[in-house]
Amino acid sequence: MQTFANGQPALDNDMIQELADKLSALARRGGGRGMRVEFGWLADALGPRIARAALKRAGFRRCPETWAIGDGDTRPGRFTFPESFIEQMEEIVDDYAM
Repeated sequence: MQTFANGQPALDNDMIQELADKLSALARRGGGRGMRVEFGWLADALGPRIARAALKRAGFRRCPETWAIGDGDTRPGRFTFPESFIEQMEEIVDDYAM
């Protein structure tokens, strides 16, 4: 496993891409209105480093207390069950942890 100079383990590039793809697919359901995601919601499930990396890779930008893509007019709960979406994201992380 590769580590950075600060001792933090490097994040798996394929895992971050898979998480970002899932976030991007959810955001596209907004039909161009963009999406806003509460960072704490995602960080509680994935951890802050992984959540931040996935959001950045998916093209989200940091706003106060949230991350948004596009106009940020919609929320994930409008297009999916948040609990189910988080479970799917956790499964991706678990698959790469093995």
